[in-house]
Amino acid sequence: MARLTSSALAPSTWVLLAVSTLVALTLGVGLAIFHYQQQSKVILNTGETLFHHFSQQLETELLHLYQPPAQALNLLALSDLSSTISLEQRLNYLPQLAQVLVDNPQLNSLYQGWPTGDYLMLRPLRTPSLRTRFNAPAEAVWMVWHIQMGPGAGKTVHLFYDDQLQILEQRELFNDGYDPRQRLWYSQARGSGAQIITTPYIFFSTSEFGTTLARPTISGSVLGADLTLGQLSHTLAKLQLTAHSQLLLYDPEGTVIAYHDVARILNVAQGTGLRLKGFNELGSTLLARLAKDGYDQERLTSLVLEGQRWTLSQSRIDLDGLPETYLAILVPERELLAEAYRIRRHSVWITLIASLVLLPLAWLFITGLTRRRG
Repeated sequence: MARLTSSALAPSTWVLLAVSTLVALTLGVGLAIFHYQQQSKVILNTGETLFHHFSQQLETELLHLYQPPAQALNLLALSDLSSTISLEQRLNYLPQLAQVLVDNPQLNSLYQGWPTGDYLMLRPLRTPSLRTRFNAPAEAVWMVWHIQMGPGAGKTVHLFYDDQLQILEQRELFNDGYDPRQRLWYSQARGSGAQIITTPYIFFSTSEFGTTLARPTISGSVLGADLTLGQLSHTLAKLQLTAHSQLLLYDPEGTVIAYHDVARILNVAQGTGLRLKGFNELGSTLLARLAKDGYDQERLTSLVLEGQRWTLSQSRIDLDGLPETYLAILVPERELLAEAYRIRRHSVWITLIASLVLLPLAWLFITGLTRRRG
């Protein structure tokens, strides 16, 4: 049987083959472009939805950080602890206080201050640094700090307990001048008559930065619970969405309250004292650029910064008693939508390859049709 060669093809056949090739290529490229554009729209919509859900999740986690201890303080305010007048009476409430700290591991300590200047704190000794700081016995799990004001200087004691709240050691200390009535958490709670959350400050006993939840009792005393900025930052770090996303809490002046890298928010430069850094002091050109736009705003937008597109959310945290506080979330779009971009890229390549596969089929069909007519 004679074999049809390219030279045997009529000019009209070559024209038909050329036209079909052009049509196939145009159709393939057109479909690829169409799929690219449609999937890009879907990706952007998906990105906004995903980012919105993530923002809500992060805000919910932050609320959960505060709300359980706030509810615990409300219950403690109803107890008879506020009506006690001696250390012996107050120690009867240690199991109740300890349970609150066990149920709320984000808390650094729990305490109560009285209008007389008396003070009772229970602190879990969770870290080696705390155990070293207070020279705690090896078996100690809890430490009580108690101040009993008297006619002269107040009597201050540290008591150490094991995990069963059995006393291990009691130490009487020199009065260091601590007076709960002069502390920010006490005066703000008494002044407001309601539960409050302080702005960050340096804790007296550990020199850590943190914030205090406090509420007054009917008797005039004030209950307080400390939450360190390290714990806040740890929460942000756990919820970091992608490798290079940026998460931070800050006040209306741009002072950073919590950052996923807690070591970067403290300024310990000589002569300045310990203080919190601002947006533009974290060593990030990205955050420094945002600082120019102002801090006290709420928005969800996309920005091109540092050579790539970022999805940005700035929102105010809505929590009763919390001073004006904002949450900023910045995520590189390529990381946020990495899987969607991969699917889009594969879809485009599949469309182009399918179009190229159709070309020889079209050639075979046309040459076969020409042969039958011949």
